[in-house]
Amino acid sequence: MSQPWQLAKAFKPRKSTRPILEQLPAVSTTELKISSLYTGKKHILKPLKIPGIEGIKRSLSAVEFHFRPLHRGQQGRVEAFRLKPIKTGFGSFRYCFHCNTCATPVERLYYFNHSLVCRWCCNGRYVSRAITPASRPALQRMRVETFINNKRVWQHTRERLLKRFGEKALRPQGRMGTKARSLWD
Repeated sequence: MSQPWQLAKAFKPRKSTRPILEQLPAVSTTELKISSLYTGKKHILKPLKIPGIEGIKRSLSAVEFHFRPLHRGQQGRVEAFRLKPIKTGFGSFRYCFHCNTCATPVERLYYFNHSLVCRWCCNGRYVSRAITPASRPALQRMRVETFINNKRVWQHTRERLLKRFGEKALRPQGRMGTKARSLWD
């Protein structure tokens, strides 16, 4: 029995081809510790956990990313990003990259299609926008759990989150609005 033509042409939701930003390798201005530079000298850094980047040069006005060459004996390409200081108050600064394609100041650049771009240029989306609203509490629980297990979290912050979510909610089998069957009942 064949399918009617109405069903054959019916709308079928497709999976999006837009990348999820949390899964892309990224570099941020806080990882490079740009605010700790006051001498204005260029510093050569070890590569971050981004595939294809050999080295990074940073100064107070720009950051250069040196990519691996495609062939032996050749120089790899270099992408340079200007830095913009943003006043945060009380004489302190925070730095942002200027995206080379859209000139938007951003704090994080993503490695997408063998180049570094901002989140608008790679047309990326966050995980919370990619999943259904019913599964968002489970995502929140996972993020809180990884945040609490971080060693750099203040003790009173950890206690406040544990008081709010509870020990059982932070276990891997926690329910917390996900309608999952509890394993300890």
